[in-house]
Amino acid sequence: MGSLYEEIKTLQVKIKRLERSTTIGLVAFVAVIIAEAAGVNRLGGWITPTLAVFLIVVQVYKSRCRKKLKQKELLAKEVEVRTEEIRSERDAVQEESQKLATALSALAEAQDELVQQERMATVGQLTKGLVDRILNPLNYINNFSCLSATLIKDLRENLDKEKNHLSKEVYDDSMELLDMMNGNLNKISEHGFNTVRIVKAMEELLKDRRGNTTLTDINNLCRITLDKLKRNYEKDIEEKNIRIVFDGLTLSVMMEVCMEQLSNVLLGLLQNAMYAVLKKAEKVTFSPEIYMKLRVEGDKLQITIRDNGIGISDNIKERIFSPFFTTKPTGEAAGIGLYLCREVVYNHKGTIEVNSEQGEYTEFLINIPVYQPHPATPENDEDE
Repeated sequence: MGSLYEEIKTLQVKIKRLERSTTIGLVAFVAVIIAEAAGVNRLGGWITPTLAVFLIVVQVYKSRCRKKLKQKELLAKEVEVRTEEIRSERDAVQEESQKLATALSALAEAQDELVQQERMATVGQLTKGLVDRILNPLNYINNFSCLSATLIKDLRENLDKEKNHLSKEVYDDSMELLDMMNGNLNKISEHGFNTVRIVKAMEELLKDRRGNTTLTDINNLCRITLDKLKRNYEKDIEEKNIRIVFDGLTLSVMMEVCMEQLSNVLLGLLQNAMYAVLKKAEKVTFSPEIYMKLRVEGDKLQITIRDNGIGISDNIKERIFSPFFTTKPTGEAAGIGLYLCREVVYNHKGTIEVNSEQGEYTEFLINIPVYQPHPATPENDEDE
């Protein structure tokens, strides 16, 4: 194609030169004729026929060049048309290939999801059976531990009553043994109840998070959740002068959501924020603040929950949504709160992200489609 355009350009240059030569030849021919008519021609009689032959040759050559140029231009036009057709066909093929690739990718993802769901269902059934089998002996351990601690208390009282009838050495040894037994039982109870909490958390993970959806006013849902937080932490809020800010929507937005689960998500994130500012308040003096903001961007609802507490270190930021991961003591949390929060958000076709700087702030950003594409309610729920 490039050589064809070069040939066309070369022919156009030739034609321009030939036209220039024709013009010069005509001027010379006219000048000679005028000179001959005036009788002042000193070049001889051969010049006139020579110029005439020259003009004829140039005209013929120019005519051939124009004819050849026209042919080349027609050919170039045909090539352009064909090239455009090929481009269109190529684009159409690429578009169809892209659609096919997207469809295959979606099919592969759907197949993987089905396999994963089947695998998780199998694991869930096995885990549920194990949970039931583990909880019963754990309850026996905890109950008998508490009962034994009560018996030790009674035994200690009996020893106190018989103290005057026992030697000091026997009495002191007996009391020391009772203290050791009581300490051991307290450890058994502590770890037993922590284990129960973990097993209960496993049981919680197995529950179906797709609850019944309800047309809900998001502004009101957030206000109610904040009120619940204020009631639960009324004393801490007053003592530490914690500022709680709600930046809601100007107009109410009604959304089909699982109201109870979404409220639990928001309450869980707010409780984490409260924990973060209280922990920071133990170490430094600052103005603790928890901030919740609602915005509608395009077709999505954005919920931002931010605190200026202890923050999250970079080395654990990627793990906070993992099940059973927690930075809190085992006795305070099982480490499934953020995992369940993410599951509920995912079931609403949304996303949840976290930004944080240790010692400065933590911010959770939730995006949920205002119009849910599919209901979050299963047709048949075996648990029910």
